[in-house]
Amino acid sequence: MPVHMRKGFIGRSAIAATLATGLAFAPALGGADTAPVAHAHDSVIASTPADGQNLDEFPRRIEMTFSGVPRDSFNTLAISNADTKEVLLTEQPELNGQVISFDVPESLDPGPGAYIVGFQITSSDGHSTRGKLSFSVGDHQVDAGGGSDLEEDAGVPTWAWIAGGGLVAVILAVVAGVAVVNRKAD
Repeated sequence: MPVHMRKGFIGRSAIAATLATGLAFAPALGGADTAPVAHAHDSVIASTPADGQNLDEFPRRIEMTFSGVPRDSFNTLAISNADTKEVLLTEQPELNGQVISFDVPESLDPGPGAYIVGFQITSSDGHSTRGKLSFSVGDHQVDAGGGSDLEEDAGVPTWAWIAGGGLVAVILAVVAGVAVVNRKAD
């Protein structure tokens, strides 16, 4: 095959490759609106005792129902005194579908006061989720604990998608420019 025919063939191949690459990366070139959507992690949708609830006596069982099914790994619940911050009990809860729970030993009865149930679970998406619920016993009143404080791997930030898309655009422009110059040289 003569040299000039091969250059034309390579030039057309480069243009085709550039177009194919451009089409493959088109979603990334769109910017922030095409970045992956962050999905919510599992959150507490119900609990016993309820967040902020005032009880007559210390609960014998703690239950939390989550919006998804937590993974059966690294799940922990702890009860602490809200005023002194003393941790009274730490347990690995039972997991039954969306519900995690544990029985409070009869020997634990700290009396009237404000308490926090802190939790750390592995959400159904694999990310660690931490949060707390508050309850009180006797005449003490507490505000709701605020539910889940997500600790997560945020994934690829939007600026990285934009920078990556810009880099791909520059590379495509250089390849296309080289292909055009090679074609004109024929």
